[in-house]
Amino acid sequence: MEKSLIRKHLKELFPIFSQSELIDEIVENGQYMEVPSKTSILSAGSVIQVIPIVFSGSVKVVREEKTGQSVFLYYIREGESCALTLSSCLKRETSSAMAWTESDTQLIALPVESVYNFVRRYPSWNDFVIQTFNSRFEELLQLVDNVCFQKIDARLIKYLNTKCALLKTKELAISHQEIANDLATSREVISRLLKQLEKKGGVQLSRGKMTILEINSI
Repeated sequence: MEKSLIRKHLKELFPIFSQSELIDEIVENGQYMEVPSKTSILSAGSVIQVIPIVFSGSVKVVREEKTGQSVFLYYIREGESCALTLSSCLKRETSSAMAWTESDTQLIALPVESVYNFVRRYPSWNDFVIQTFNSRFEELLQLVDNVCFQKIDARLIKYLNTKCALLKTKELAISHQEIANDLATSREVISRLLKQLEKKGGVQLSRGKMTILEINSI
């Protein structure tokens, strides 16, 4: 992508970058990338080399526990970055999360050296970091509320509707086990609930994928 177009996207998607010098440095130092769907861009325990700034598409962020179980945390959408990656970068720690693209994604990969420099020189970058932390904190609070106070059937419906909106499609290539992992429950529970949804005409199930029709309750 040409630098003039990258600059245009930065101004449109990240209005918080109020200093033109900051945008210039992001354009000069960042690497524009087009990443295919289902591509790993971060692994747990790895040294943070770059910070993703997402132009389009979506990135799924998951935390893996020592037991081997994984917990879905949040999506990074266009106009956003990753709070955990920023935090690990600023504290000079290794990554505590995994991330991969949920759809074909365009992003800018910012070297960590540039990020350290931005923190010292550009107030609008620090505003962006605070905004990112705040947004992710609110999402994590909502995740806790969902787990503690919402029944699994309501969480499943919300999960499927959110995923359809994020990927802009009604056809989801996803396994029952992946949904169970994201919702911190068992595959058997998810399979049973999806069967109930299918009987009500809310979804059409096939091997490894499903079509979402109209789901409001189970």
